[in-house]
Amino acid sequence: MQKTDAHLHIDLQGLETDQLIGYMNAHDIERCWLLTWEEQNPPISSLYQNLPPEDVFDAYEKYPDRIVPFYAPDPKTANLEEKIRRSKEKGLQGCGELKVTHKWEDKVIGNYLRVIDKHNLPLLFHMEEPRMHYVPKKSNSIERLLDKLMNGALNGITKYYLSLFSRKTNILKDHLASHMQPFPGYLYDFANLEQRIKQFPDLVFIGHGPHFWNNISDAPPEIVFHDKGPINYFGIIDRLLEVYPNFYCDISGKSGFNALTRDKEKARLFLEKHHKKVLFGTDNTGLDFEGLIRSFNLPQEHLKSIFSENADRIIGV
Repeated sequence: MQKTDAHLHIDLQGLETDQLIGYMNAHDIERCWLLTWEEQNPPISSLYQNLPPEDVFDAYEKYPDRIVPFYAPDPKTANLEEKIRRSKEKGLQGCGELKVTHKWEDKVIGNYLRVIDKHNLPLLFHMEEPRMHYVPKKSNSIERLLDKLMNGALNGITKYYLSLFSRKTNILKDHLASHMQPFPGYLYDFANLEQRIKQFPDLVFIGHGPHFWNNISDAPPEIVFHDKGPINYFGIIDRLLEVYPNFYCDISGKSGFNALTRDKEKARLFLEKHHKKVLFGTDNTGLDFEGLIRSFNLPQEHLKSIFSENADRIIGV
């Protein structure tokens, strides 16, 4: 079955243009949405990787039948509408990945949505909650170890217990305090997201990211980064998908994969219910999303919707 991957990046995880096409050929991916990442002043530089539009349009020029170019300029850019207009002349078909440290209620985001709505572009965005992030100040083995323990190891568990240990014993307390910086989160406020969805009913919103997918459950996690365990009741994204015709979701990334594997029975119900709203994507992870989706034994028409028809319908293919 041919597929459309609705979430890929160029020059990420070793996928340059020709390697990207080779990857697509090997996985029967007919076309992909190729997304940028642009933020002018990221609060923590180590969390950011610039993925510029020039590389996307170069790939599109080389493989116009395989690449669907997306570009999400930084919302604070002074010439936003001119950038969008010039990008559309180059073949732009969507806005994404919008991954910026703003809230949906921010005035600059309201203006951003007006511009892309005017130009009839779907919006693919990333949601991530605020947190304290450990930022190494030196390049040595101890700093690298603490960076791993505080920022990634065991899905946030080591950060929780190491922080608790340091508070109770005072060991590393001053060191950790001097290295922790606030990360303000990416577009994480669901209440204001819903207001924007209602404000722009003709604009297609496509959600993605850890905070987004943690809310497949009505009880998001307090400790871990990607929630684990059974889903007793569906959360807010289930309601948004059900209520708003212009709201979709992208299953890519570790967050999407985790959300669909933590409770297979509930995940199958979710996919059955929202098969017209779910987009297949991988986000350069190397995870077997196709095998995962097929493991739910969904009807063939549901598979077609998820693997290609939903994404192709959004961009008018």
